[in-house]
Amino acid sequence: MKKIIPLLLMTLLLLGACTRAPQPAAAPDPTEEVSPMIDIIKPEHTAAVKSGEETVTLDGLDSYLRLTLPENWSWAEGETGESRRSLLLAPPTNDGFRVELVCWDSFGMCGTGVEFSEYALPDGRTATLAVEKSGGQVWWTLILPESPDQFTIQFGAPQSVLDAHQAELDAMLETLQLGALSHIPPQPTTPLVDK
Repeated sequence: MKKIIPLLLMTLLLLGACTRAPQPAAAPDPTEEVSPMIDIIKPEHTAAVKSGEETVTLDGLDSYLRLTLPENWSWAEGETGESRRSLLLAPPTNDGFRVELVCWDSFGMCGTGVEFSEYALPDGRTATLAVEKSGGQVWWTLILPESPDQFTIQFGAPQSVLDAHQAELDAMLETLQLGALSHIPPQPTTPLVDK
């Protein structure tokens, strides 16, 4: 009996963490200037594309996620830890909007208050779209099919900010590619010596 009570308490604590309502994030201050992201571009991860657009690649252990950014968007390496690697993408606006591409060693999320639906990818595969709305914020997570790494594309912002970037997000997602690292197409190179 003495062992059951601590187990019950631990179970209730764990369940409570999943059922608690998320706290709304503070809305960006429109008077505060958001510093532009510094491009930390690795030449082996990029390819020049027409119209000043740029292609970025996030490598997993065995596969990659590649997107073409809308014109004038910037990117930088995001948080990298023991179980994740990421890239942050940002439009040229000062509204604080950021998109994060993440490669997880293992991904999971609490489904409380989240609406799940299917999302068709350009290559015909299906991803899972998870959307949560709370306190005027919308959190959007696209869970891509394992390939064999687990990638997500995620962001959160007020609905008005999402609406302002919807066309750019749609165009970017149309360029999405998932593939095996051994099949990454060669990138353009500059010869070291002119002939």
